[in-house]
Amino acid sequence: MDRIKPAYVEQKTNLCVEISSLFFTWKIVMLKPLFIYGAIAFFFTPGFVNLPAFVNRPGLNVPINGEAPSMVVEGNTVHLSFSRGDSILYCSSTDHGQIFSEPVLVAVLNELGSSGGRGPQIICSSGQLLIAAPDKAGNFYTYIKNGAGNAWKKSGRINDVPGIAKEGFLSLGAGNNGHLFAAWLDLRNGKKNNIYGARSVDGGKTWQKNQLVYRSPEGSVCECCKPSVAMKGQQVAVMFRNNLKGNRDLYLVESTDGGARFGKAQKLGEGRWKLTGCPMDGGGLMIQNNNTVRTVWRREATIYTSEPGKPETVVATGRQCAIAVTGGAFYISFVNEGKVYCRKPDSNIVELGQGGNYPKLVAIDPSTILCAWEYENKIYRAIL
Repeated sequence: MDRIKPAYVEQKTNLCVEISSLFFTWKIVMLKPLFIYGAIAFFFTPGFVNLPAFVNRPGLNVPINGEAPSMVVEGNTVHLSFSRGDSILYCSSTDHGQIFSEPVLVAVLNELGSSGGRGPQIICSSGQLLIAAPDKAGNFYTYIKNGAGNAWKKSGRINDVPGIAKEGFLSLGAGNNGHLFAAWLDLRNGKKNNIYGARSVDGGKTWQKNQLVYRSPEGSVCECCKPSVAMKGQQVAVMFRNNLKGNRDLYLVESTDGGARFGKAQKLGEGRWKLTGCPMDGGGLMIQNNNTVRTVWRREATIYTSEPGKPETVVATGRQCAIAVTGGAFYISFVNEGKVYCRKPDSNIVELGQGGNYPKLVAIDPSTILCAWEYENKIYRAIL
């Protein structure tokens, strides 16, 4: 015999169904606009432009207060140095540059030079970090950190004649077993800027006697374009903007013995840039896996890339370019009309964000590139 369900039970059941139905309808009504607004914000917020081209996670949207970023990668860690007034600061990231640790003070350097591509430069060799920084008196001072912890120790001065690097433009390269090479604009020959360099074989604890890398036959190289350095093992490449017969073209000199001796300088590309004045734009370079040098630089309003002795190839319209390689392919960042862009290996160009000051690129792993740049006294980042 079937049991008869009491009337109050049936009424309670129907009421529950109605309440559940109303609750479900309310959720749909409330969530629908949230979904729509979320989608609009996702696709149209400036920080999320071109999402298919690069990764932009929440940590990346938090800029770091500072100027003149410089980066180096050691294993899975990205090391970042930058300036804030006369202070040199350091922080690091272990998640591909999304979130960095709280900055620590490395040193306070009176009259620290940070504008125009100057500022603290960071390098790593054999597990030891080195930061080199210019002061406005024309000197380069160094600071070293070994292993874990935040302790930085002041080390030697790179230039062995005081006050001869008034422009403050320095670049560093790191090879194996603590071998480093530094190159800069130097005034010790007739108070004209030429390219000098110095070697270190102990990770920057000491620097050997400064040496002339290149002297222009017309007295001076381009007066305020930063030279670039790349180092791989004992191979050292130095790129600089020359000043010959009124042409401000890029030249390259190379060494095969860690920077002890350099060969003859050779012009890059086939065109020439006749210019009265300095564009303050030195370009960038890297040594590829086959030991050939890949360069990127500006001539007039166009950025080019080339290998020594080969014709140049157009990259894009822009200035202040940098280059990095990963997985055998290279990426090129640059600035154009107040925005930072990056050309990927497939030649597609993506916009990374607002900015206009010397973006930096580093390869984190075979599939990841990190770009950092300065904009209105803050450091922004994008992961490609």
